Amino acid sequence: MKRLYFDIKAFFILRSEVNKHKNDPDWARFGLRHDWLYRIYTVINPSPSDKGDDEAMINMKAVDKVAPISKYIAGMGLSEVVSLSMEKVPNTDSYLVVYYQIYQWFTLWKIISRPIFLGVSIWVLAHYWNQLISLIP
Repeated sequence: MKRLYFDIKAFFILRSEVNKHKNDPDWARFGLRHDWLYRIYTVINPSPSDKGDDEAMINMKAVDKVAPISKYIAGMGLSEVVSLSMEKVPNTDSYLVVYYQIYQWFTLWKIISRPIFLGVSIWVLAHYWNQLISLIP
C-alpha cells in the first residue's frame, strides 16, 4: 500500500511541477513537451555539421545534448520520480528523449489481474452461494 501511495503522490508532484515550469524559457529552449500522462519528451536532432558522422558519434553527441536537459529536470526536483528513455527515431538521425514516471506499484500485471480475480470471486460466490452456506455448521 505504501508503494501505491508513492505512485499517486509522485504523479501529483510530477503534474504540478510540469504545469509550473511549462511556460519557463528553459522549457521552450530545450523544446520540451508533455502528454496527458505528464511524460516529458523532446526530440534531439543532430546539427548540420554532424550529418557525416557515423552512428556511434551521433549517439554520443545526442547523449551530450541530453545532459543539460537532465540537469534542468533535476533542478525541477523530479529526479526521484522520473526515469529517462532515449530511442532513435526510425529512418532519421534524431533521438526521442522521454522522461516518464517511475511506477513501483502500478504494473500491467496488477492492472489486469486484480479485476479478473475480483470478477472470478464474485462469479463463484454468486453461483455457489447456497453450497457454501450449507458447509457452515
